[in-house]
Amino acid sequence: MVELGRNLSEDARWLIGFLRAAGGAVVASNSGTGYPESAYVNIAVTDSARIVFGTNAASRKFENISSDPRLSMVVMRDGRDEVQLEGEARVLVDSEAAAAGETLEAQHPGATDTHDPQSLRLVEVSVRWALHTDVSQEPPVRAELSLR
Repeated sequence: MVELGRNLSEDARWLIGFLRAAGGAVVASNSGTGYPESAYVNIAVTDSARIVFGTNAASRKFENISSDPRLSMVVMRDGRDEVQLEGEARVLVDSEAAAAGETLEAQHPGATDTHDPQSLRLVEVSVRWALHTDVSQEPPVRAELSLR
């Protein structure tokens, strides 16, 4: 897993800005049936390039992540830029969950409001691989991001 920490590469800094501007992603997790499950989620991004999103404890996404933390994401912006990500999810608890909730709420006001606060789960994704595609150019430009 890539630990980005304080020494962010230029690509990692670009990725943070891209993800914050996009604000949402399609998350694909591995279900126990062998079929992937996809869902759109609001995302927030920490200064160390960790992605945070909320889910419900009763959701398929939560069940999938709890049994297999590997996931992929697709993030699009402006209909011309796309980032594909692979990473590992971790369900946060206690003070980490509170901090993640603040990050999510700051970037998406109301995102943590729910009719059942006991079922809200906050998930952090550590990115291990990312590919940027820019289709505004012909041919489209694709480049893996250097996250270290």
